[in-house]
Amino acid sequence: MASPEDIKQKVVEILMNDFRIPAAKITDDATFRGNLGMDSLDAVDLIYLIKKTFALKVQTQDFRELHTVKQVVDFVVKQSTT
Repeated sequence: MASPEDIKQKVVEILMNDFRIPAAKITDDATFRGNLGMDSLDAVDLIYLIKKTFALKVQTQDFRELHTVKQVVDFVVKQSTT
């Protein structure tokens, strides 16, 4: 099972590699639409990549209320332990 730090690192790698977001912008409190400048298509791609990377069996709408990097990391941690 991956640690929260490992999960965060993977999320950061996805944001840097797939969305070309500079590492300095990616903080726990960074919002995807605000701070990171992502649009709705980026959000769909991000959800797909996170589900694939962590082999999550969740619905896309489960991500609807996740607006920050920390919220996504916490969600993945919770899903990984259930």
